[in-house]
Amino acid sequence: MTMQRTSDALIAELVGELRPVRPLRLAEGIALALAAAAVSAAAVIGLFGMRADWLAGRVDPMGLVATGMFLGLALAGIVTVVIMSRPQVGSDHGGWRWAAGMAGLLPVAGALVALIRGRDAFSAEAMEHGIECLAVGSAASLLVFAMLVMWLRRGAPTSPERAGLVAGMAAGASGIFAFSLHCPIDDIIHIGLSHSAVVAAMALAGRVLVPRLVRW
Repeated sequence: MTMQRTSDALIAELVGELRPVRPLRLAEGIALALAAAAVSAAAVIGLFGMRADWLAGRVDPMGLVATGMFLGLALAGIVTVVIMSRPQVGSDHGGWRWAAGMAGLLPVAGALVALIRGRDAFSAEAMEHGIECLAVGSAASLLVFAMLVMWLRRGAPTSPERAGLVAGMAAGASGIFAFSLHCPIDDIIHIGLSHSAVVAAMALAGRVLVPRLVRW
């Protein structure tokens, strides 16, 4: 009897301070990240304005396709990160690779065209605007990045390194998508190098920072 009472007291002590945890809902995580992306896009448009040619009904195919690729990459990455926050046996985390592979054609094409054009591809004006896109696009990524990190901290990703990489990639893609709504340059070199650099920079930041922020 004494042993039984001791065991019961120990169990009661262990569970006495536990509190129920609200389960992670995939739809909620995706909705919060998309809301953050929408806020970022609205802030970019509010600060810098929408592309004048789009407002006038003139759409360049290259700019439209590239912007759509970044949007698709952002959506695929967001969904993947939210799924990673709640690991399950047999769950597939590889869907984002297809979107990344498609978007990866942009920097390849940009680099090839830059090699063909030579020095003419890198004027002072083009370099200045490229730096602006990199800076503003990265800044526009931060809200989505913070939201995804918060969601990962609530969950239990089995691979924080990969989760961080995908979170940074998704945030970078959403940020440069937002700035693409303003950026008036449709040249493949600019899009492939400067815009893609935002995705690469944020993916690297996520890979380095997220494992330190997500512990379980």
